[in-house]
Amino acid sequence: MSSSSSDLPARDADLTTLARIRNAALEGFAARGVSATSIRDVAAAAGVSPGLVQHHFGTKDNLRVAVNRYVVEVAVATFANLVSEDSQEAWTSMGDLTTGWVKENRVALRYLARELSEGDPDATSILESLLAIAQQKWLEPLSAAGALRPEVDRDWAAIHVFVFNLACVLFEPALNQHLSDDFFATEQLQRWNVATTDLYRQALTKPSVTSRKKGRRPPSPGP
Repeated sequence: MSSSSSDLPARDADLTTLARIRNAALEGFAARGVSATSIRDVAAAAGVSPGLVQHHFGTKDNLRVAVNRYVVEVAVATFANLVSEDSQEAWTSMGDLTTGWVKENRVALRYLARELSEGDPDATSILESLLAIAQQKWLEPLSAAGALRPEVDRDWAAIHVFVFNLACVLFEPALNQHLSDDFFATEQLQRWNVATTDLYRQALTKPSVTSRKKGRRPPSPGP
C-alpha cells in the first residue's frame, strides 16, 4: 500500500507536465505552424527541458498526434449531452455549448484553421470528427423531432456551422474593428450566440415550428 501511494504524486506530476507540454505545443502550432515550431520551442514555452519533452512524446509528430487527440476529446466532451427531443431546447443548447467551446478553445480553433489551410490530413480527420458531432448531436435529433425543413442539405448545414465558427475566430482582429467590444468579451459572445442561433433557426427550422416560438429565453450571463 505504501509503495502504491508513494507513486501517486509522481503520476499526478507527470500528468500536469504532459498537459503543460501539450498546451505549449498547441499554442506554438497555432501561432507558427507545426513545421516552424521545434521541440526546443515547446520545451521553453512549457518551462521544461527538450529532453523531458522527448521523454514523454518521443518526436514532434507524436506531440502533434497528442494535440490532435486533445482537440477532438474536448469537442466530444463538450457536446456529449447535446441530444434533446425538444427542438427549441436543442437550438438553445447548441448555441450555448458552441459559444462556450469557442471561448475556451480559441487557440485550438486557430491551430485547426492553420493546419486545414495547409492541407494537413490530421486536421482533416479532426474536421470530420467535428462535422460528425454536428450531424449526430444536433441535426439528427432536430430531424427526428420533425423540426428541420425537408429541403435542408444536412451535409452543408453541418459544414456551414463549422466554417462560420472557425471564420469568426480566424478573423477576430478584423471583426473587432466593427464591434462595440472585443469578440471574446462575455457580452459580445452572447450577442454572437443569440444572433447566430436565430440565423440558423430561421434558415433550417420549419416555419410551423419557428412560429410556435414566441421569443427566445433571455440570454444567459455567458458561456
